[in-house]
Amino acid sequence: MKQFAELFAELDGSTSTLHKVQALRRYFEHAPAGDAAWAVYFLSGGKPKRTVPTRTLREVALQVSGLPDWLFEESYQAVGDLAETIAHVLPLAPAQTGQPQGLAWWMQHRILPLRTLPDEERIVAVQACWSELAANERFLFVKLVGGGFRVGVSRLLVTRALAELAGLDAKLVATRMMGFADASKQPTAEQFRALLAEPGEGSTGQDSGRLGQPLPFFLAHPLQEEPENLGAVEDWLVEWKYDGIRAQVVKEGGQVWV
Repeated sequence: MKQFAELFAELDGSTSTLHKVQALRRYFEHAPAGDAAWAVYFLSGGKPKRTVPTRTLREVALQVSGLPDWLFEESYQAVGDLAETIAHVLPLAPAQTGQPQGLAWWMQHRILPLRTLPDEERIVAVQACWSELAANERFLFVKLVGGGFRVGVSRLLVTRALAELAGLDAKLVATRMMGFADASKQPTAEQFRALLAEPGEGSTGQDSGRLGQPLPFFLAHPLQEEPENLGAVEDWLVEWKYDGIRAQVVKEGGQVWV
């Protein structure tokens, strides 16, 4: 969790595209594959269901901080973000001992199980989590459990960082990332390794068991030069651009998906 919290802070505090790509690449290079898989999931638009209601987070923060309701509300109005407010008002966590657990462990063992706990047990579990986390990690924790995770990084930047790290064509990585942010499935270390695998190593399509994955849609772009410079007219196909919902038919392994 510590590594991802530091990455989040670095991304959130920068407006430089180059700096963000470099930060992403460093994280993906050094993070365990399981943690990196969850990071790709979140940074490319994945949004798991909220595991703790906002009301509960607020109530637990009041209990732990000992602040009166009016003072917490004043703080929230001044800060403008619930996660940041909670991270500021909670007492300092004791110094951590031992090896800190990574993002994948926190997701699988602490965050996702919160969804099925009774209210009383959920409150106790949230308090226990906060007692183990530093302020920046608490901030991230509230973002993740409250369903409010957002950071100024596009899927394109994530794709670019992964492609640079693996030395692959960004279009290949973009194809492999299709479906990675599917909320019905948890990302895995194997999926992350498949994103970076050399072509032919069973990283896409039928070899990886991901039959029927759609291909990325490539959007239209204005010409940067005169049409005459594109070459012979007979080498090109021009299509009408219709507004509406994009659809795709994929035929693979003897099966068809729409």
